[in-house]
Amino acid sequence: MGSDELTDTIKLNFDFLKNKKFQWGIVIVLFLFILISSFSIRLSGLPNLVDKTTGHYVFADPDAFYEYRVAAAILSGTSLDSIDPMRNPGMNLTYTTEMLPKALVFVYKIINPLNNSITLDLIDVLYPPVAFAISLIIFFVLCWYLSKSKTFAILASLMLAYSPSFLGRTGVGVSSHEALGIIFFFLAFLVYFISLSDFHKKSIQRISLFGIFVGIALGFSFFSWSGGSNFIVIIFPVSSLVYYFFGVNDEKNEKKKFILFNFLWIISSILIMPLFGYSLDLMFGKYLSNFGMMVPFSAIFILVDFLFEYSFKTLKILSRKTRIFYSFVGTFILGFLALFAFGKNPIDLILGIYSQLLHPFGTSRINLTVAYFSQPYLTSLIAQVGSTIFWIFFLGLLVLGFEFARGIKIKKDKLYFILIWIFSISGILFSRYSPSSQILNGVSFISQLFYYSSFLILGGSLIWLYSKEKISVDIESIFLFSWMIIMLISMRSAVRVIFMVVPFIFVITTYFVLKTWKYAINSKEELSKYFFYFVTIICAIVILISVFGNPFSGTAGAYQSLSYSAKNTGSVANQDWQNAMSWVRNNTSPDSVFLHWWDYGYLVQTLGNRTTVLDGGNANAYGDHLAARYVLTTPYPETAKSFMKSHNVSYFLIDPTDIGKYSAYSSIGDAENISDRASYLSTFVSDPKETQETINGTTRIYRGGFALDSDLVLTNNGKKSLLPKEGSAIFGFAVHETNQGYAQPIGIYVYNSQQYQAPIRYLYSQNFGLVDFKTGINATIYLYPSVQNQKFDPDGAGIYLSEKTMNSLAVELYLFNDVKNEYPELRLVEESGVYPLNFYYNGFMGPVRIWEVHTDEMEDILVRDEFLRTSGSYGEFDNLTFKQLF
Repeated sequence: MGSDELTDTIKLNFDFLKNKKFQWGIVIVLFLFILISSFSIRLSGLPNLVDKTTGHYVFADPDAFYEYRVAAAILSGTSLDSIDPMRNPGMNLTYTTEMLPKALVFVYKIINPLNNSITLDLIDVLYPPVAFAISLIIFFVLCWYLSKSKTFAILASLMLAYSPSFLGRTGVGVSSHEALGIIFFFLAFLVYFISLSDFHKKSIQRISLFGIFVGIALGFSFFSWSGGSNFIVIIFPVSSLVYYFFGVNDEKNEKKKFILFNFLWIISSILIMPLFGYSLDLMFGKYLSNFGMMVPFSAIFILVDFLFEYSFKTLKILSRKTRIFYSFVGTFILGFLALFAFGKNPIDLILGIYSQLLHPFGTSRINLTVAYFSQPYLTSLIAQVGSTIFWIFFLGLLVLGFEFARGIKIKKDKLYFILIWIFSISGILFSRYSPSSQILNGVSFISQLFYYSSFLILGGSLIWLYSKEKISVDIESIFLFSWMIIMLISMRSAVRVIFMVVPFIFVITTYFVLKTWKYAINSKEELSKYFFYFVTIICAIVILISVFGNPFSGTAGAYQSLSYSAKNTGSVANQDWQNAMSWVRNNTSPDSVFLHWWDYGYLVQTLGNRTTVLDGGNANAYGDHLAARYVLTTPYPETAKSFMKSHNVSYFLIDPTDIGKYSAYSSIGDAENISDRASYLSTFVSDPKETQETINGTTRIYRGGFALDSDLVLTNNGKKSLLPKEGSAIFGFAVHETNQGYAQPIGIYVYNSQQYQAPIRYLYSQNFGLVDFKTGINATIYLYPSVQNQKFDPDGAGIYLSEKTMNSLAVELYLFNDVKNEYPELRLVEESGVYPLNFYYNGFMGPVRIWEVHTDEMEDILVRDEFLRTSGSYGEFDNLTFKQLF
């Protein structure tokens, strides 16, 4: 066979690779493998979610307990308009009308008659992986429509499917509304993008239908997850505005179609609300909020600009350069008048938007102390997605800017825009880089200036380009640009939002790979062609390694991390909680009222079937402050008893994690203008190797760290030394034990690199209780057992209790077991724990403790109606009388 014949044979043998049907067949097989394997991994933790006391499934997310309870109420025939008897007595709260509980019941009614072993709780724990599978399919289709590349869609879907960050809201048992909401989030994106693709080719009838479909998709997004729809009501109007500038044709009929499209999706999203049982005002109100204001702004601007261009085109002042200025002025005037007409203050709204750019989830005490609402730094995001993926993502953002600038004809203007793009993207992204950075920490003046100026300069450059020349930008770049702006803001908003950010990161990461490949194909220079091929191949390999791990170094990838996390998924209601709630169901009256920190409300309501004063819905955020200040952190027993008596509390519960959460609820419990409660409980650990044996006994050194929560004055030989709150700490203490007991502990304090030693007045131990040495620093050392190197040490750990914390109710009851007998009306009735004692093992451990509250014995305690209020100032009730004066 000749060489030409061999070449032809090889060509024939590989021609099938160019066949579109074959390519789609391979893609579908690959996608199904990704879908099925990632779905199966998510199911691996299912056996861990069985309640040992009932045999029913329990959930891996606190909010999921509430969603399940509402679904069970619907199934029992309860009206969602009726008052929920389990939540916040006296507030008359009704049940949520969100989609998820209704969807769970709908599926149950279909499946259960076919197989009665399929229970509502099983459907509920399985729903997140099922929702994930549906959302991944829509995400794949969205990626394909965005890029028209099967490789792009597969690679982005691969990264998302195996992302541990995405597992956090789509794993088995994480049965909150996010998994359902992300389906309609992607669906709304898909419908919107298809609507604008080849917009000029679509008839007005098709555009009208697409406008209605977009509105319906947005309505379903709101119904399934109201918080998630906030992203859409910012992204869509931004995209519409940018598309009006750079995408729509300069034809009157074309712009009329676009105006019609925008008004139709806005109006239909409002009109569909009654279908979900909501009033029209709900979506309309969202459009007048800080989050939704871009919707009416973009619609009014487009309409005003159109009128100026075509209805008032005879005015000589309305050139292309000046028209945009008058359009903005006209929009602001109409907007201000409309806001006043609807009872809104435009200035407050503008200030609110300004504040939310910096703090998207607000600055309330609740939001600042809830872990998943805390604002992350860029370093946290990099740690989650990996540094290599992040930098490919960053390069993808830069390439997006280059693509956006393709339509700029003047080279100098193109260069200016690209430089502005790099500056602005860097400013938005890196202005909150790390808490250890003195400049880029998101708080300093320079970081905030960098952040806000990035928006202003980028926005100004777009207006400048529009007024200077007609630039055409493809819909892919416009849509990704709009998505990008909101996601870059969201990266600094809250830890919980990372779930929404990672799909965009993977899209842009894959976008970079796709674009470098296209640059290589289209490059005419040999050197640049091979360079782009090299970059593409390296990035693709890096992505695959980030997903599947490095076989040469043995480094795990996202796939391995996902598998481990999914397999070890457990319920927030661990075995201790399951036992505690079993005790509650069997030993307390059905009309009992429980008091505890708000984190556990949904667990007590659903598993214990009992009413709670507080819960995770935080319907009464002021009540959280009252419970934190006047119960958990109070040094005055009468305030806690008055609060309990006022709320008719039957039982009081403390979870061991409340020791670690002390910093959160004590911050919420602070007074209005002074920090009189904020502190934390820090454990110090003794290393047996440092124990010193003497004739008189044993001296142990406990090492740890506690930054002082207030100024401290030390006196040594008549000389006073001030250790200010800022910059001072205790790094250890020494405790000497003899056969007769303990000697006074000595604290080791540090300020300005100088060490100070001072005696500490109180010490609590399991054997001797609370010992008062009469003099010394007004603080307490709490000694308790530790487990280190599989050895039990009865005095292996100690907590330093400052003057702020040592007399708090949480400490007096949970740590000291009411050694002073200040709470005789609260009697410990249950200690549910695998180990019914406090001990240290990689953190504080202990049982769930429940006290029965005998309010009938609090004869001298006053009922204060003020404790039933839902608003007020912090520390407002400090000067009230809580105890009868005889």
